[in-house]
Amino acid sequence: MQGDGSGSSRRRQNSGRKLCFCRLDAKIRQAWTDKNPGRRFYGCPRYKEKNGCQYFKWVDVEDVRDRIEEQRSLIEQLHETISELAHNLERIQQEEEIVRDFQNLYV
Repeated sequence: MQGDGSGSSRRRQNSGRKLCFCRLDAKIRQAWTDKNPGRRFYGCPRYKEKNGCQYFKWVDVEDVRDRIEEQRSLIEQLHETISELAHNLERIQQEEEIVRDFQNLYV
C-alpha cells in the first residue's frame, strides 16, 4: 500500500468505494487466469466499452479489512439508532396512554 496514499484517503472519503478514472464506482470482479485464479480486483464498469477507462487494481487484504471495519461501525451505529428509536416509541406510547387515561376521566 506504500505510495498509494491518495487511494487510501479516497477510500476513507468514499466509505470503501473505489472510483475508476471515469469517476464511476469500480466493480469487483474475479480473475480466472492461470497466474491469479479467483483473485479479486477492481475494474471500470465500462471495461468492455470503447469509452471505458481500463481502471484496474487488485483487492488487497487491507482493503477488505478496512471495508469490514467500516461495515461493523455502520452496523453498531444502526443498532444504537434502533435502540434509541425503540426507547422513544416506548416513551411516546406511555405518554399516549396517560393522555387517554386523562381524557377518560373527563369524558
